[in-house]
Order: sequence, then C-alpha cells, then structure tokens
Amino acid sequence: MAIIQKIRDKYAKLAGGVIVLALVGFILMDYGKGGRTRSTTIGKIDGKKIDYTEYEARVQQRENEIKAQNPSANIDDNNQAQIRDQVWNQLVNEQLLSGINDKLGIIVSKAELNDLLTGPNPDPTVKQAFTNRETGVFNPQEAAAQIQQIKKDPNMKDNWAAFEADLVKRRYASKFNALVAGAMYVPKFMVDDQAAARNTLANINYVKLPYSLIADDQVKVTDAEIKEYMEAHKAMFQIKDPSRSAEYVSFTVVPSHDDSARSLGDLEKIKTEFATTTDIETFVNKNSENPMPANFFTKTQLQGLPNVDELMNAAAGTVVGPFYDGNSFMLARIEERKTLPDSVKCRHILVKTSEGGKPVMSDSAAKARIDSVMAMAKAGVPFDTLVQRYSQDEGSKGTHGEYDFQLAQRASISKEFGDFIFEGATGSDKIVKVENPSYGGYHYIEILKQAAPAPVSKIAFVSKQLTADKNTYDAIYSQASQFASKATNGAAFDKEAKALGLNPAPADGLNENSSVVNGLGSSREMVKWAYDAKVGDVSQIFTIGDRYIVAKLNGIMPAGLAPINAQTRPQLEVFVKRVKKAKMLMDRSKGKGSLEAIATSENQQVAVADSINFLQAMLPNAGQELKVVGYAFNKAFKENTMSPAIAGQDGVFYLTVRSRAALTAERNEPIERQMMEGNLKANAGAIVTNGLRETAEVKDMRGSFYQ
Repeated sequence: MAIIQKIRDKYAKLAGGVIVLALVGFILMDYGKGGRTRSTTIGKIDGKKIDYTEYEARVQQRENEIKAQNPSANIDDNNQAQIRDQVWNQLVNEQLLSGINDKLGIIVSKAELNDLLTGPNPDPTVKQAFTNRETGVFNPQEAAAQIQQIKKDPNMKDNWAAFEADLVKRRYASKFNALVAGAMYVPKFMVDDQAAARNTLANINYVKLPYSLIADDQVKVTDAEIKEYMEAHKAMFQIKDPSRSAEYVSFTVVPSHDDSARSLGDLEKIKTEFATTTDIETFVNKNSENPMPANFFTKTQLQGLPNVDELMNAAAGTVVGPFYDGNSFMLARIEERKTLPDSVKCRHILVKTSEGGKPVMSDSAAKARIDSVMAMAKAGVPFDTLVQRYSQDEGSKGTHGEYDFQLAQRASISKEFGDFIFEGATGSDKIVKVENPSYGGYHYIEILKQAAPAPVSKIAFVSKQLTADKNTYDAIYSQASQFASKATNGAAFDKEAKALGLNPAPADGLNENSSVVNGLGSSREMVKWAYDAKVGDVSQIFTIGDRYIVAKLNGIMPAGLAPINAQTRPQLEVFVKRVKKAKMLMDRSKGKGSLEAIATSENQQVAVADSINFLQAMLPNAGQELKVVGYAFNKAFKENTMSPAIAGQDGVFYLTVRSRAALTAERNEPIERQMMEGNLKANAGAIVTNGLRETAEVKDMRGSFYQ
C-alpha cells in the first residue's frame, strides 16, 4: 500500500486524477534473494519449467488485487490456498495456449496495447484506474500523461511493465476465445433433434425391483471381479491427482474451573473502580478485552444476556456483574436511562473541513457553504439537487442523502450527529459540527421519521474472555502425549482411541498442496506429514488452534487406476454388487410375461409415470434413470409391449409405453439455434483449455515449497 500511496501523492495533481494502481495490485516482490541453493522450479508444463519467483509474484499480485478491492479483507490460509490454485491454473492455461496462439497467428501489437490503454474503448481495469475521481470521466489524454509519468519513475516502471504484461495476456485469451467461439456452429439436425426431444412426451407403466431386495451379505465379490469391472470402465476409476487419506483424534483445550475463577477474580478487582471512575471510555479501553463505546440499548436488544431485567431496571451509576455471556465474563455499568426511538430515518448534506487529519476546506468557508445549503433547502430547492452538488458524503449520494439508523448503531456514528437524530424531534433540522479522527466538518440534517420511543439504558461493558492458562494447556497436552506414546502403530491407535471413547475424524482426499484439513482449518504441517508417512503410521502431536491432534495415515491414492485395498474396496465393490444383483433379479423374473406378474412375485407395485420428458430423464418416485427413460423414447420399442429387463441406477426396471405424443408447439428455429450456440460459445475457451490440459503433461511440485 505504501507504493500506491506514493503514486497518489506524486501524480494526483495531473488533471486532478487519482491513479489507483492498487486496483490491479501489481506489487512485485524479489523472491530470488535469500541464498536459496535448491531448485526454484515449482512445476513443469509439457517440459517448460515454472519458476517459484514468477509464481509467487503472481500470488502476491492476486492478494494485492483482493486487498485493493476490499481493504478489510482477511486472507486466511483457506483463501490463500484458493489463490495459489487460481494462479497455478492461470499459468498452466497460459502455457498451453502460448504455442497455439503462434500457430493461429494471434498477436497483440504495440498499437493494440496502446489502444487498450488510451484508446476510445480502454480495457475496463485501465478505465477504472485512471478515471478522474472528481469528474467521474475517463480522459485518454490525461491517462496518457499519467502513464508517461509512471514509466519515468524508477520505483514504478517495473510495476507498470507487469500491468501491461497482464493486459496483453488477457487480450490474447479474449482473442483466442473469440476465435474458437466464432468457429462453433450448431447444424439444423441438432436444433431439430433438441426440439423434438423437448416437445415429445411419453406415458409409461413400470415396475422397479430395487437392488435392496437382495441383502449385501448374499453377494460375494472377489478382487479379480473388481479388477475386471474397473478395466472395463477405466474412465470411471482414473485418479488424476494423487491424494492421501487419514484420520485423527483431537484433544481440545477447554478452560478449567480454575480458569473461570481467575477471570472472575480479575473483574471483581476492578468492579469498584469501574463504578466510581469519571472517565468511563478510558477505563473501558484500558480494562476490556473487547472494548466498545457505551451505547443505548432497548430490552429487546439485550435479550441474549442472562440478566436483561437487572440491566434495564438498575439505576444510573450501578455496576452489574460479573456475568457470563458467550465466551466472556462481563461487567456492565449503567450510565443513564432514557426514552428514545429505536430507529431513525434522516437525510443530510456534509461539507468537510478535514479528512483523515488533512485539511480540505477552511472552517469559515465550510460554515458559509453549509449555511447557504440550509437556506436553499428551506427555500424549496430539491434536497437531492443539493446533495448531488454540495455533499461530500459519497456514500449517501445514491440514496438522496438519506440514512436509516438503528439505536444499536448510535455508538458507531459521530456523537454530535447521533445526539441530534435520536434526541431531536421528527421534522426538525439543524447544522451540526463534527470533529473526529476520521473527518471534520458540518452536517445539515433533517429528521424525517422516528420510531415510537421506548425505555433504553446507556450501558458500558467491560469484558474478560474466558481462556485457558498454561497449566490447562499443559494438562491437555499431557493427555495427547500419553495417547501418542501408546498409539505406536495403526492398530494401537484404534485401540487407544476406543479405550478413551474418542471417535477419529476422517481427513480424506488430502492433496499434496492442501493447507487446510476439513474440520481443522489451517493444518499444512499435517498434510506434509501425510506425504512422508506410510500407511498405518501414526503422527507426532500437531498443535492446531486450541487443539492437539494425533493422526493416522489410512491410505495412499496414487495417480492412475484406483488401487484395490482396504480403504477403496468398500466403494469399488458397490459397482460389482450392483451388476450381480441385477443379474439375480433378472433371473428371478424370467418367464413372467407381464408387469403385474413381475411386481407380484417381488411384492412390488406397478407404477404410472405420465408426461415424462427425454431431456429431464426423471421418473416419479424413482429419480433420474437415464437408461429407463431412454428406452421409453426408443422408436424401435413398440407401444403396449413389455421391455426386457433394464439394469438401472437403483434397481432393475421393466416398462410398457402406453403412448407417445409430440406437442404441436410453435417453433422459432433461429432463436433455438441462437440459444444453443450461445451456450457453446460461452464455454468455448474453457472447452478447449480443458481438452488441452487432459492431454498435457503437467507436473505440480508446489507441495515441496510450502511448509
């Protein structure tokens, strides 16, 4: 952000514009320094090396973009993992397309780049960064002048070069996508087939023999049968990225009775001083772990507290507590009791004298302007006209200067502003002067509406979070340590967990680059252990937040055809059991010539499904059964005849088509083709890049770089 501030300070005078390069966040960092002797190759794409420096600079760039768009954004480990994956995928796609762009003759010339920067239709990021904040207008000449100044600045030229490079990459991608999309065409027969499928309905009767009619223990499956099935259906069982599966037990640190007594004692020590202090704000800021300014509360707003009646009825000056709320003990001092509205609607115009401690306008000039605004408002000039012309509160210009405030928000708005709107009368107006660290200036305020008044209490809270001390942490760690010392292998892990009544939690599908384990949050250390361990190994103790974790590695899933082992077998044998159960059910139904006979023999019912549609492929009370619905619309299958057995998703089906009907809906073939082509073109780039990625040799080595 210091670099962005430097840009603002140095170039803000150019045409009154403010360059917001932080919007695109190209803050490059030198990751090459540090005496690293190991390889800096973080991955390979069809043999081309991806360097750690380039990758990490892109990650930093993306984080800066997010922070520029939302300064309060908190990028935690989970967010960072997502960012790293996004950047990696972007690098892979760029590399896969780079050679194709050359073969297709796709180029981005210098003239085209200049047009993206200062032409009549600039790139949206350029337009956003160089739009004059005062006028709201993008001026190409002003932008060009600002860009030249940036290029001359030795501290900023590398940042600008990175911005231009990203602009060119995005332009290449948009050209490629447009070229592919332009080549896509939906022929007439596809449009006609889609319309026929959409407008044809079938009425059927069917019998479903669910696979659950045969108990699982009646069907034996061998490894050879599983392997044979997998070989016949390889695409279903191919694993692209290797993974690990583990499980873990957790020893959670929970505050003890002694911890509660300590927190209560801390509050009891300051209770008398809290009741007598004359500087409540300073006292709260000094003694509360979650300091908040005193605020007015209605009884409804305090309903979550255990002693709401006491708080609402106590006299001013009384200190209530300590009492427990959430995960904290609290003291509450009643400052005053009043009758106030719990919500207010108002409108205002702000003229600033300062912003963030920097002068904006002299006090006398600001006062003269706000007086003039008030006079014009009273003379009948539309309030919104005055807001748009004079108000320096950009946040309320879209609402004609209007705000709705709840009483609970009073402490978060300027004191002088809040005092007037909540304690003034509906219909009144006033000029209010405000001075605080955020801004200074004059508000002209009109109170438009107030809710019915209700009893309120102004309360200041001091909180002390209930936390575990070192003794408690040591005691829980000792429990985890005793478990780990006994759980020396997988069998011992299971035995000790059962003895302690602990239910191990699953941690499946751990990718080598994972930094988060479901249920644990940030847990990169555990993931790295999983990739160094053997099946059945038990980990050391991991400290994750307020928990001590001991894990056991259950399985290693390499890339390629899924292995058959204790971990995967239960899932794999389901497919073979389904095939075997289907054959058993079909054999039991042989020789039965009607739906009724088949249903009776298996204690099932003949079901009716009317107006089913081929595109939806749904059967009432049976779900999505593609084979069954497909058979119903097979023209070779005659109406009023019984189908052969159909092995569906959830059972064996027999059906009879009573009738098929084509709806006589009026068609608009050009619109139908436009919609089909639109869906294809919208995904054109992704379709091609995904196809290229399937055939490319991509080696991801990021896991060895992040601890």
